[in-house]
Amino acid sequence: MTRIAFILSVLLVSFGVLAAPAQAQCVNGTITSEIQVGGPYDGLYKYTIAITWSTNKGLSHVTLDCNFGMCPAEACAADWYFDDPAGSGTVGIPVECEFDMVGEFNCDGDASIGLTDPVLKWDAIADTTGCEPDREGTATMCFYTSVAPVQHETPVVLVKNGQNVCQGTIVGACPLPCATPVQHSTWGRIKHLFN
Repeated sequence: MTRIAFILSVLLVSFGVLAAPAQAQCVNGTITSEIQVGGPYDGLYKYTIAITWSTNKGLSHVTLDCNFGMCPAEACAADWYFDDPAGSGTVGIPVECEFDMVGEFNCDGDASIGLTDPVLKWDAIADTTGCEPDREGTATMCFYTSVAPVQHETPVVLVKNGQNVCQGTIVGACPLPCATPVQHSTWGRIKHLFN
């Protein structure tokens, strides 16, 4: 590799132009937030997560890792609220059936998948007609909190299916009750790479 090619590749990586190769994901989606107007959660942020999954076995639950491990005490001290049900999902194409989801904030993490940092979690509940989450489907879940959205590391959503756990990333900003460190790059620092 020539020195010019090396310099260009360092610059491209520094500015985030080159991306790592994509890894296969079993789940992906988005997280959005808005101020709730009216109702019991008036004035709080309402976060809505929409996911699509494709797994080897039926879905048992969804865990959202918003990097609360950066400030677990603050995350555990914050208030987290859920509707009942806190979400719903559909399986089959076309839609064969729908099921509900029950949500919770768990300060101790999710032991079933080996996470010890605080997380948000939704359990899939079979409905009275026997509809259960299958290997492929979609779900929309929500929660409420006074914690504002913060753009930081991409949130990770994990799904448990049988004894398997797989993960993916979601697009959007999660709540985070602590400041996130920002790494600044200056032109002088970049120029220093080439001296």
